[in-house]
Amino acid sequence: MQDQSIQQKTSGKRRFSAGVVWKLLGALLLLIIAACSITIDNVVIPASINGGGTLPITLNVTITTNQVQTSNFMVAVLVPKVWKTAQNATITFTSDITSGDQPMSVIPAGTPAPQGGGMDWPTLLATKIGNGGNLLPDYEWVAFYSNASYSVDANATIHATVSIKIKTSPDNLMFKLGYCVANSTDGLSSSDRYASATSGCFQVNGTGDLIDFCNPQISTVDPRTSLDNDIITLTFDGGVQSTDLDNASQVYLCIAGITDTGDSLGVCNQTDATKMISLGLNKWQKDIWPRKLFNLTDKQHLTGLRYWFTDATGSKKVGYAGGSSPFLYTFKCQ
Repeated sequence: MQDQSIQQKTSGKRRFSAGVVWKLLGALLLLIIAACSITIDNVVIPASINGGGTLPITLNVTITTNQVQTSNFMVAVLVPKVWKTAQNATITFTSDITSGDQPMSVIPAGTPAPQGGGMDWPTLLATKIGNGGNLLPDYEWVAFYSNASYSVDANATIHATVSIKIKTSPDNLMFKLGYCVANSTDGLSSSDRYASATSGCFQVNGTGDLIDFCNPQISTVDPRTSLDNDIITLTFDGGVQSTDLDNASQVYLCIAGITDTGDSLGVCNQTDATKMISLGLNKWQKDIWPRKLFNLTDKQHLTGLRYWFTDATGSKKVGYAGGSSPFLYTFKCQ
């Protein structure tokens, strides 16, 4: 292009120079736009809490601006649905441009997110950021706006400290929490206009069976809530991780029913009563009627189950997370 421009007349050189100027201006504008950013510098969270307790989380955030703007601050959390965070959380923040704790309120589901193509905040967050690596579908994004809007100057750096307090459910669970910060003008329009983070697998030491969002679900029970007189479906999915049953041509249940008097009733023979049905791809399933399987009397009632999966010989036995500990299931009303 330079060789051709040398041969052009002066007017041609001017046109070429103007083109260069516009390209330079465009590049400079791109740099200015890219300079606007939000980052989550760190997340402070305890290693675990007891079920039913209040979980305290602190986000340290830095906001860098390149233009004057007036917006509401947005903070969202990825949480288990069972926590009912919209009703059970309080979020406040402090910053360089505010005085005292600034309150935030839940953004009602269905409220369109800015520049979100008509999606509300929970849908946009799930679509753009995802599920944080959680392996069960019972999660949700809950978004909050600051009660006030704030004007920011151009070329400013603002530090904010976000305090999140969530009243947890009594459930025993493991979950990968997620966070997002943005504003009510830019939304999630580009990656420099918002920031997201996760805090790894978090443990709540509660009651009942472990609800494990973090580890591959080798076994599931459907329905999750039932009584011993209901038909339940136990599934073994050997495709999610390698186990001792990778090459098994048949899979059986080895199961014990725990009575309300503390007795253990075991059924661990490789028979038609315990033989599972192959669903293909190393996935197996079995419907059981607990009262019939354990031949319970009218006075006997089960509080829960302990179970493993075995091969046809019974010598290979797979339990929770592919180990030797049993899977656990507790009978309870909805």
